[in-house]
Amino acid sequence: MKLIKLLLLTAIATLAACTSLPKDYQAKPTYHLTDTSHTWLGRKATAILGDNHGQTAAYLVNEGTDAFFARMALLAYAQKSIDVQYFIWHADLIGKLLFEQMLTAADRGVRVRVLLDDINVDAEVESMLYAMDQHENIEVRLYNPFASRGFRLADFITDGFRMNRRMHNKSFTVDNQVTIVGGRNIGNEYFSADEESNFNDIDAVAVGAVVEEIANQFDTYWNSTVVIPVEAFDHNEATEEDLDNLKTELAAFKRSKSGSKYEQDLQESGFYQRLKDSSDNTVVSSDMIFNGDIDVIYDDPEKTIGKSNKEVDYLSDLMRPHLQNIKHTFEIISPYFVPGDKGTEYLAQAVKKGIKVRLLTNSLSSTDGLMAQSGYSRQRIDLLKGGVEIYELKAEAKTKASRSLRRSARAKSGLHAKTYIFDREEIFIGSFNFDQRSANINTEVGVIYQMPEMADHVASSVFDTNIEEAAYRVELVIEHENVDGIDIAQEKVVWIEIKDGKEIRHTKDPATSGWRRFNEDIFSILPIESQL
Repeated sequence: MKLIKLLLLTAIATLAACTSLPKDYQAKPTYHLTDTSHTWLGRKATAILGDNHGQTAAYLVNEGTDAFFARMALLAYAQKSIDVQYFIWHADLIGKLLFEQMLTAADRGVRVRVLLDDINVDAEVESMLYAMDQHENIEVRLYNPFASRGFRLADFITDGFRMNRRMHNKSFTVDNQVTIVGGRNIGNEYFSADEESNFNDIDAVAVGAVVEEIANQFDTYWNSTVVIPVEAFDHNEATEEDLDNLKTELAAFKRSKSGSKYEQDLQESGFYQRLKDSSDNTVVSSDMIFNGDIDVIYDDPEKTIGKSNKEVDYLSDLMRPHLQNIKHTFEIISPYFVPGDKGTEYLAQAVKKGIKVRLLTNSLSSTDGLMAQSGYSRQRIDLLKGGVEIYELKAEAKTKASRSLRRSARAKSGLHAKTYIFDREEIFIGSFNFDQRSANINTEVGVIYQMPEMADHVASSVFDTNIEEAAYRVELVIEHENVDGIDIAQEKVVWIEIKDGKEIRHTKDPATSGWRRFNEDIFSILPIESQL
């Protein structure tokens, strides 16, 4: 057996030695376009901003259908440029329809830049990217790519430190006039298009000063040393014929989805109805547009090569001044909440200072990240003892509109929004989870909107209006047991559910199997918290 393992490791090492990242290639730096104010989107952005020059106007999107429609509409209106940056892009309904719309835009002369982290680029997506890159108006680059394209395990074994560090950023910018930043990746489950499981998330569609800052962020990553153009890979043998075939395939795919459940859902979305009923193509109501200043914060891409926060900017450090200014309330919406000992102590100290700290995260039943949930569960009792109010999302929790969607009405829900509200004066929306991986390993981006009305709208909608319907309230109880005349006090967690106006108290993670709880317990004792 030892000999077999040795031979296997030798084979892997030999295979890895035969592959390396491209070195002899030219990656010409390119930057966002600035002469776009005359575009249709530029004129709309100017009209939305009005007299608020130098500020930002933002519109919140929480419905998955609206989020998809917004992206498709922006691609349809694009005249000059499209810059997209994502951690995940699936070759499913959502991913293919967006690719098809991007190719259509490129055909009419729009410059398209696609930057994806390589960790989730499977063979199908890779072949599509290589074909798209053949277009004269499209360039595709991969962030921190694998050298062994067909056998990635070899890279993890021989270059694990580098491969563990990923670009988690998500941005979608069109004509350098409108940008979308939030928690969504590109895939069915992020846009209420999956029939089994979908995410609750938040995007902000924004114009004004924020666009230039996000564009600068994109350029920084696009031109960084840890990004490689797909044309540089030796195994990339895509041709113009592959591009033509892809166009044909995607066009046929789009036609095949005409009249589908999801298309019907889109036609009932708020964005679609407002566009259909409006005489001037206005898709957002003015009372839901928030105005003010912003602070765009993001990790330096050289974080990926191991530079410390003393050498380059870390988002967590850039957020710190906003945290230090909190006086009254800190409200956290984080799907993968792994505070660690230091984070737990920080939140407990905030409570001692008189700050009300409230948390909404996933329950064991709603999460798709069991290991992250285990990192949170080990800190849960200490968080409750420290005075943190905790709510865990129910797997059946849905937004009002999502309950009636054909594709996702019966699908379970999970939290995916990464949103932090400071004193209901400022609100962060972006890709940063309150966990160790976001803080120390992956790169992230987000926008702090200094807009009290927006901050209060989100906080009140989540924590004041819908929380009892959507989430379990988690509390700490002390149970006493007499053992041989000795009073033994035990700290236990109780999940409180309000259903039909009645209170139900659960002593185990609600709506979960014993096997799922067992697996969480196993993960919670492993020394992996720093990686979560």
